[in-house]
Amino acid sequence: MKKQMLLIVVITTLLLSCSQNKKSIQSIQQQPNTYQIKVDSIFKSYQEKSEFMGSLALIHNQKTIYTNVIGFDDIEVKKKSGIHTKYRIGSVSKTFTAVLVFKAIEENKLTLSQTIESYFPNIKNADKITIAHLLQHRSGIHNFTRDPDFFTYHTQYKSSAEMLALISNYDIDFEPDSTGEYSNSNYFLLSQILEKTYDSSYEDLLKEKICIPLKLENTYTGKKINIADNECYSYKYTTEWIKLPETDMSITIGAGSIVSNPKEVNRFMEALFTGKLISIENLELMKTIKDNFGMGIIRYKINDRQGFGHRGTLDGYKSTAIYFPDEKLGITITSNASKDNINDLFTEVLKLYLNEPIIEISESEIQKYVGIYSNPEEKSDKYIFSNDKNILIHHIKEFRDTLKYKGNRRFVLEQVYAESMSFTFSPNGNELTIEQGDYKGNFVKE
Repeated sequence: MKKQMLLIVVITTLLLSCSQNKKSIQSIQQQPNTYQIKVDSIFKSYQEKSEFMGSLALIHNQKTIYTNVIGFDDIEVKKKSGIHTKYRIGSVSKTFTAVLVFKAIEENKLTLSQTIESYFPNIKNADKITIAHLLQHRSGIHNFTRDPDFFTYHTQYKSSAEMLALISNYDIDFEPDSTGEYSNSNYFLLSQILEKTYDSSYEDLLKEKICIPLKLENTYTGKKINIADNECYSYKYTTEWIKLPETDMSITIGAGSIVSNPKEVNRFMEALFTGKLISIENLELMKTIKDNFGMGIIRYKINDRQGFGHRGTLDGYKSTAIYFPDEKLGITITSNASKDNINDLFTEVLKLYLNEPIIEISESEIQKYVGIYSNPEEKSDKYIFSNDKNILIHHIKEFRDTLKYKGNRRFVLEQVYAESMSFTFSPNGNELTIEQGDYKGNFVKE
């Protein structure tokens, strides 16, 4: 009899566990048809207003849940974009380059701590700059795309030797490892280190070590735009869509040279975060953040969920690719024309999929937090909040942002382009703690 009772308890526990797991999965996912209808409606709105041309894909648990594409590969000849359209993904390429570097490390061909003077003896501070510094934007090497002369030559072919000579002539921006500052020059140099290490082109290394193993048939190093091969031109809007000149991809090797589509970028990100490309130990190194930068990836916090990925901009192309490891969820957007920030669309699509409940807050409660809060140690550091129909609004200069209430007197400003800001008020509303990434500041109401 005792054995029968024990068996009943065990079965009941297992059933409860299965039920809870099923509920947790449903909490971040609506019925696919419902979700598709809602996101289709968003895309239709963007298309009707001619605000965006591009593609989106969402992957969850290794399965593509949603894809959509609107716009034209070539407006002039009215060639519509489709599921086979490929986009220049800009700086999302840096994550691919970082993976190639870590693969070389795992093959004992490179180390993070080695300095770069043997590769680039003419680069200033080369004997102090390490592979890790290049990966994490801590080298102090000036960013060639911030050079005023960049737009005088960016559409022209430049050999790797010419690019190296240009970068070698820059003065340093800061001493290695003293701070972090984004620099495309770092990733061009990493591409050259990879080519010298393997005696192979970056193009072939990308194909051999990432694209073939993951069966990424539409991901490669770009050359001249080929509309016949389902590539697309990029555009900016004035009074109408104007085709932009194309940056010569010889300039962007390692930093922004890859062409792909959202489904394949998602597949790459999912493979990276599930240990299919590099070891979990090296993935943790990539995810280590210093001065807002990881090694080839950036950390994002959206809806209190932590994701990692990268954004890219090149000519009129924009892309955002973020993977949320805990949720096994990835979203990538690629665009060849957009009037507004594509991350508004990214956030809208993500929120719909997560389908999180709205936490209510009373008017009397929210009114406690209306006012101006300043830093006691730096009075000019101020934050202003107002109430708009029971929604707390954050004001800074000419901008106003809606804050989302998370409960327990905590509000969040969700950002795709940077880590979310968290605002936690004291019970009486007289004090405020602001957190963003590693920053934490205390403020008082004036």
